[in-house]
Amino acid sequence: MENLMVTITDTLQNKLKRLVSFLTQVHKGFDAIAEEIDNTNLKTAIQALAFESKQYAKEISNQLQQFNIPLPADYTDQMWKEIEIEISLTDEECSLAKGGEITALCQTCEMHFNRLYEEALQEFFPLKNLKDIITYQLYATQCAFMKIKLLNMLRFNHQ
Repeated sequence: MENLMVTITDTLQNKLKRLVSFLTQVHKGFDAIAEEIDNTNLKTAIQALAFESKQYAKEISNQLQQFNIPLPADYTDQMWKEIEIEISLTDEECSLAKGGEITALCQTCEMHFNRLYEEALQEFFPLKNLKDIITYQLYATQCAFMKIKLLNMLRFNHQ
């Protein structure tokens, strides 16, 4: 197992640690946002994304622990605060439209998810299994955002 640890570069380790930190932070953020949503379907979709984010963080953490790569015990909410600031600065038209807050949330978060996953995927992965997990998580997250955006749009079409 020690030979495998050498093949995980410091760059990949740092990118995966940052991804775990991000996933941990967005889990908390999505949970808080879901509590504010009155539409059952949309609320459930956001809660599912929160749950999946937490699960994805655990999956990556478990993989890193198999290589004896330490993870920070506590994650600051710095990345989530950056997302909140970006959402508040989003185009006024988006925020004034019905469901604009959710649209802005999806656009901003999806951009961060894609960037962090793609940065990690650009690195060499010593094990195909780990790369497959990361790839699956990226695509599943993209589908989750599509679902949330669709449900957000549909909730105003029925009124």
